[in-house]
Amino acid sequence: MTHRARRKRYIITGQVQGVGFRPFVYRIALENKVTGTVSNTSDGVFIEVQGDERTLAGFAFDLEDKLPPLAEVTSKTEDELPIVDGETEFKILASEGKKGNRVLISADVATCDDCLRDIFDPENRRFEYPFTNCTNCGPRYTITKSIPYDRAKTSMSCFPLCSDCKTEYEDPLDRRFHAQPNACDVCGPYVWLTTQDGVEQCRGTKAIIQTAEALATGRIAAVKGLGGFHLVCMATGAQGQQAIETLRTRKNRWGKPLAVMVRDIETARAIADLTEEEEHLLLSKERPIVLCRQRCDAPIAKALNPGTQYVGIMLPYTPLHHILFKYFAQQTCELPVLVMTSGNMSSEPIALGNREALKRLHPLADVFLLHNRDILVRVDDSVVRVQEDTAKPQFFRRARGFAPRPVFMADNAPSVLGVGPELKNTLCYTRDNEAFVSQHIGDMQNLEVYSFYEEIAEFLPQILEVTAEAVVHDLHPDYMTTRFARDYGEEHNIPVLGLQHHAAHIFSVLAENKFTGTALGLALDGTGYGEDGTIWGGELLCINNETLEHSRLGRLAHIPLPGGETAIHEPWRIAQGILWNAGIKKSDKEWTWQSVFSQQSLFLPQLLER
Repeated sequence: MTHRARRKRYIITGQVQGVGFRPFVYRIALENKVTGTVSNTSDGVFIEVQGDERTLAGFAFDLEDKLPPLAEVTSKTEDELPIVDGETEFKILASEGKKGNRVLISADVATCDDCLRDIFDPENRRFEYPFTNCTNCGPRYTITKSIPYDRAKTSMSCFPLCSDCKTEYEDPLDRRFHAQPNACDVCGPYVWLTTQDGVEQCRGTKAIIQTAEALATGRIAAVKGLGGFHLVCMATGAQGQQAIETLRTRKNRWGKPLAVMVRDIETARAIADLTEEEEHLLLSKERPIVLCRQRCDAPIAKALNPGTQYVGIMLPYTPLHHILFKYFAQQTCELPVLVMTSGNMSSEPIALGNREALKRLHPLADVFLLHNRDILVRVDDSVVRVQEDTAKPQFFRRARGFAPRPVFMADNAPSVLGVGPELKNTLCYTRDNEAFVSQHIGDMQNLEVYSFYEEIAEFLPQILEVTAEAVVHDLHPDYMTTRFARDYGEEHNIPVLGLQHHAAHIFSVLAENKFTGTALGLALDGTGYGEDGTIWGGELLCINNETLEHSRLGRLAHIPLPGGETAIHEPWRIAQGILWNAGIKKSDKEWTWQSVFSQQSLFLPQLLER
């Protein structure tokens, strides 16, 4: 019996470029014996397939059921097309680019198990090569110039492929087919070790070995990573204690906990009481820093995290990290744990390029482990914890591994730029029903952070191919973000809108949860410039995100802020102001928190109507 041939077209959007999607489509096309084409475009992946009812049904099933591990489909359309006579094979077509893309850019992904086997196999040509990757892992966002995501539009464009890598890159059945960062030690980037003054000492594996030796003797290294530099030192033993104290002195970072990277999950279990959910996060492809409860017998330096029972842990996420830990473990009898903190001076953005790092980190590091794969977008490590009551992750810093994934909203809307707050800044562009929140940028209090902010404000709309139709800012007139919004609006001739800090929080919660209509929201996150010119903090608001209206129904009682905004950074001033407000101005005895709370009726703020 002859089955009538049909031809279908699929348009698939989402995270479908740079994740092995075209070779996946090619493989399932061969397996189901259909003909046609697949190509990357700015609108997504276009697939045309031709076959009979049975083969097309098999292809459609596999297209949904066997997605590559990094692919995330957000929409799929299916149309009937006329038959193409004489077609005998399935082809992968060259990428096409045009304005108005609907593609999601993949975030950077931790090294996969297949590539780890390559790295630690002495017979493999990528043995101990620190830039090994495939379509299932490696850098994405941090090396991308523009869309579509092809090698020529990444920082790998200056590394021509050798014959072996080119064969892999062009073979649709190879897991490195169109892996844009694909390389080896013949044709790709390399690492080298320098002194503080930038004098090269050695290259390749020898450079990693000597870095491990330096770390094992208590020295501090600046290591170029995926989204910027880390400052690295021992975290265990007497040498670790001394190294951390030295790092804190040089970096002028006193008291704040420092994150660590551990060799493997077994080492993580030795320093923290991990829950199942925490282990899942630690081992995830995003590899964030996870805040975990420290074991009482954890053999880590006390200087690492004074004043807290928690320790921030992450696992290696690049080949360089894995190789470094291999040799570090050989150099020390201590547990393989390394401080891995942002490569910057306090309040500055993470260092990006080699020259920049040698200049800015010169006072901080004893040695520098550099490489020549350019980082185009600086991205810090993400920080997350597992909430005890829900067992769900809560972000403290959303960056590497997660940015620039969108938050999906309930409905399409005009493209808007939200410029973000003054502290812990991120900015956001919307595109239809997607909200693209940038990676963590930092506190907008110096020129270096502001320059980083401007970089991302220019880069995101470029790769998203969106044009903001309005810009929204905080009401505070003196914020750098407010001034940026006004300048941006004037330059692009678009409306500039102010929105009160706490109302913005509640609007964003409603958007993230796809809630439409009227809701009551409590915003209890501290201070924000109010609509009446006073400082608000602790608001009950009625919000309607369809009419974009809101009203203030209640608030916590006013309290003094001795020293103005200084009190926000020095909370003891607020406590003293509350005591003064309650009539307690002098006392013969020393006040303790216990005695203060014993008179809580004096201090509990009252919720006031209107």
